[in-house]
Amino acid sequence: MRTLHIVSVDGDPANIQGDQRHVFYLARAQRARGLNAAVVTDRAGLMSDLCEQAGIPVLLVDPLREEDRHRGDPPVEEHLAVKLREFGAEIIHCHDRPAAMAVVAVANRIKVPCVITLHAGLGPLLPHLIAAKHSGMKFTIIAISKADFELIPKADMAGIGLHYVPNGTSVSSRMRQQERSASCGPSLILVGSLVFRKGIDLVILTMLELRRRRGSACPVLHIYGRGSLGEYFIEMTRVLRLDDVVRFHGIEMDILDKCSSLDVLIVASRSETGPLVVLEAMSRGMPIVATSVGEVDDMVPGQQYGRVVPTDSITELADAVDSILADIASGQFNPDLLVKRHQSQYSVEKMADRVEVIYQSAVLGS
Repeated sequence: MRTLHIVSVDGDPANIQGDQRHVFYLARAQRARGLNAAVVTDRAGLMSDLCEQAGIPVLLVDPLREEDRHRGDPPVEEHLAVKLREFGAEIIHCHDRPAAMAVVAVANRIKVPCVITLHAGLGPLLPHLIAAKHSGMKFTIIAISKADFELIPKADMAGIGLHYVPNGTSVSSRMRQQERSASCGPSLILVGSLVFRKGIDLVILTMLELRRRRGSACPVLHIYGRGSLGEYFIEMTRVLRLDDVVRFHGIEMDILDKCSSLDVLIVASRSETGPLVVLEAMSRGMPIVATSVGEVDDMVPGQQYGRVVPTDSITELADAVDSILADIASGQFNPDLLVKRHQSQYSVEKMADRVEVIYQSAVLGS
């Protein structure tokens, strides 16, 4: 089956966002299963480089986002129609709002089934999907969160194919790194864009509280990522005199592969849908402390896997870190439970199985 995954590149092309990582994981898994999967995007960068290294064809098109286009640019829909015909796509799979807005009408015109995955939640795309549905267009929706899956039937979308497929991730093929000596103790690891939504400020303030409680035994927080508020967060750390326990490293690919299994993943986001980094940590047996956003409560359903706390609570985040560190120190944390949960619920193979069934249904219904 010839499948085209369409995703725009928002922000720094030297970074790779969650929806782009999802596309990479899924396309790679599909090609391993014999599907002819390719990626369409509007900017070359880290994602396109990773795809090409993995043998996934990448087709570049005019910018999909209206804000990136210039007056006089040819209509992106016409350019897409040419590319889709050239590739002979049997399924078109859109992964963000700009892609869906540009592609649904084109896919219907050339009579190729169209699937849309809601990585950023239903809200930003809902008015466009309702308008497309009322204009007679056909498409299938994949929700990666149960909240969206339950909301869509209430949103005037009767007759549209709807499926729930939670995110899945690969397991690293690299051998786990040498364990640190017990005297080193765990570090805290945060991986994400340096923007307000990711709650970086909350984690920095949490480190202030943890150092007050733990003194010289306070773990070090390592932050991996870049973003528009990077300089602000670095200055915030300096003003609070936390340079000894908070360190910024920029983007480092596959950083979780280099972490000790003693290390703790911290996710303090104010909003998410299905954060891949939680699953990536889970597959490596890393304990997780995360805020209750999106699918996190389903991903981490009990304290044997980590801790889930409300958003915007510095004290509860600090309590959760203290609690998980105590479990690690006492030997009560079992990383194998996380690995087994990932294998049974969130592997990329399981995700690819579910998506392939949806593709077959979409083709039969077209």
